[in-house]
Amino acid sequence: MLTTYRLKDGDKIVATSPADFLHQLRIGSRFDSEGTDEDYMVRFAYRLQELEGYLVSTDSPEAFLADLINRGFVTVEK
Repeated sequence: MLTTYRLKDGDKIVATSPADFLHQLRIGSRFDSEGTDEDYMVRFAYRLQELEGYLVSTDSPEAFLADLINRGFVTVEK
């Protein structure tokens, strides 16, 4: 099943799972698309903490996406 996610900056990601969301987020990055999805998730979380002042979980793609949604950085489109 495809889910459409809207990022705070207006970008849209259509993904089949939290892991697919993370992969799409990484390959769509304008500045930092190197390495594995897991490496990217950790770097993204640290950048978010520096810029927004909160830390999101990097335990799994599921926890990462849930935290992004809970913090309002990502919204799910119906």
